[in-house]
This record gives sequence, structure tokens and C-alpha cells, in this order.
Amino acid sequence: MSAFSFQNAGAPLAVAILGVSHIDTALGFYRDVIGLDASATITWAGEAFERHFQLPKGSSAKAVMFGMHSAPGAGPKVGRVLALQFNAADRKVIPTAGDRTYRGLWNLNFYVSDIRATTKALQAKGYNFWSEPVGYEVSAKAGAPVEVLFDGPDGLAINLVELTGDETTTVGKLKIEVDALGKTKTGFTQVATTSHSIIHRDKAMAFYMRVLGMEVRIDDILGKPETNHFLGRPPDAKTRATFMAGAHQFGKVALSHPENYTAPDKVPIAVPPNIGYLAQSFCVPSLLRAMDACNSIGAEIFSPAMEIDIPGLGLTAAMIVRNPGSGALMHLFEEGALSFRARGLF
Repeated sequence: MSAFSFQNAGAPLAVAILGVSHIDTALGFYRDVIGLDASATITWAGEAFERHFQLPKGSSAKAVMFGMHSAPGAGPKVGRVLALQFNAADRKVIPTAGDRTYRGLWNLNFYVSDIRATTKALQAKGYNFWSEPVGYEVSAKAGAPVEVLFDGPDGLAINLVELTGDETTTVGKLKIEVDALGKTKTGFTQVATTSHSIIHRDKAMAFYMRVLGMEVRIDDILGKPETNHFLGRPPDAKTRATFMAGAHQFGKVALSHPENYTAPDKVPIAVPPNIGYLAQSFCVPSLLRAMDACNSIGAEIFSPAMEIDIPGLGLTAAMIVRNPGSGALMHLFEEGALSFRARGLF
């Protein structure tokens, strides 16, 4: 079986899987600040949980799924956040103080309508911003957003974006579509984009395109002083930025490849039960074909396909692989696990 195509209906990010220091802190941010709906807090444990995350016997985690279930057009299955407080004595924190871009999965991005007012409100709550909001032109065709980043819970970088312009630019067209999707009661979207800093661009893109069916939406070199300023990169940094999109305006993936500077490699510690951004999760129409596509591009298996009841997703078939472009964890699941045994998947 060959790698498959979604025929321009690729899988967007379904869930960002985070290890968190305290579930109450996650609730205070993703529910109370961002405004996402929160599931009930449950304890996730058992043999399947341990095998899925390569954890020792007796491991468990408090789990909450955050989403935007009532948003028109957004749906509950795009751009969600699964927060896991692992019950483990030795949990390393992936981001360290002062980190900006680092190798692996490093930020969550939310669209807002008035970025300057939102920044002031969050600064008043004590959040540490890397700069003031900065407007910049990606390119004449792509357009000019306004962006700012700050340190979210456990040091995870949170990127806010205000879309500007009209339908003559990519950003302007996106603004029109996003406005129709609605925002939370506190003025944020679901996870719109999430960043992945890579080592091998072609290998990373092979995963998103051949396994998930995503397509390139924007591909440019970011190197303007104002861009590097709000991203906390060297003034002369050149970064190849490739925005991958599936069949939704939320759940995009921004691949960043440093062209003339190095980024700290956090991939080795970005595994359960540690604290930080652990995995990107995608819903695929066929896990069998996704497995075949992963094999065809050399994606290393972290945990094999299994039936597992995942908080917020229910009973599903899932597996975890490493993206060959960086080693970061990619979580793949297929809904409707009850029929999998009959089909010979397990």
C-alpha cells in the first residue's frame, strides 16, 4: 500500500498534548483566560495508558480536554488542548527561563481581534511578554499580521495574532474566514497554528503531506528585524517558515527551519511524563494507511497502534511516531475503534 492523499482535505491539528505541572493552573489559563470549554477532570491510568506513553507500571495522570464545542463552524475536533498532569516524582520542564525558539514543538498560537487591548489585559494579569505587538509584512502576497508572544503556563510560548488586510492577501482572506468561525467568550480562537522547529525540512514536510495530506499555505524566509524582535531571535536571523494546513483554518502547523542560527534541541526531553508540549495529535481516516505512510518516510515508532480510551476522544485506535524531520512526537488516532479488531488491525 502506498502513502495516501486526502485530496486537499488533509488532517489539521486535532489536539495539542501538553504535560502540565498542575491541572488547576491549566484550567486557570486555557479555560479562564483563553475561554475554552473544559471537560471534567479525570484520572487516566491503566496498562494501555502506560504502553501508549512508555511509562512504568502504576503511572497515571490527571487529564482535562479543552475545546470550543459551541463555536459555529469550528467544531469540537480541531485545535483542542489535552492537559496531562502526570503522577511522577521526576518530571523535567521542557522550556527553561529565557527560552525562545527551540528544536521541537514550542508554541501555541491563538487569533484575537484586538491584539493591543488583549496584550494590556494579560500584562495586567502578570504574564511576561517578549515584546509589544509588532506588525510586519510576511510578503506582498501573504500580507501583514500583527503578532506578540508571551510565556504561558510552565513556560510554554503563547503566540497571539491579529489578522489584518482584505481579500487581496492570504492573511486578509484568512481574517474573513476566521471572523465567521467565532471566538470564545474571552475573545480567543481555538489553537489556530502551532509551531514546530525542525532539522530536516524535506523529512518534516513528508510527514505532514504524505501521512496527513496537509498542503503548503505560505512558504517564506522570515528575516526582518521586526520579526526577529518579537520572536526573540538574533537580529540577523533567517528562518524558513512553511505553514502547513489541513481542511480547516484552525489546527495549522508552522514549520520553522533556522537558516543561519542554531536552536536548542529539546526533543530528547519532550516525552511523558515531562512538563511542556509533548505531542501533536491528528485524526486520520485510516490508521492502517497512516502506518503504511509512516513506514514509507522512515518515521520511527514511539508506541505501536493499540485500542485505547483517550480522555476527550473516547475509545479509539492510536499510535505515536517521531517526525523524521525533528524527532518530535506525532500522535495519530482513528475514530471508531470498536470495528478495528474485525478488520485485523490488532
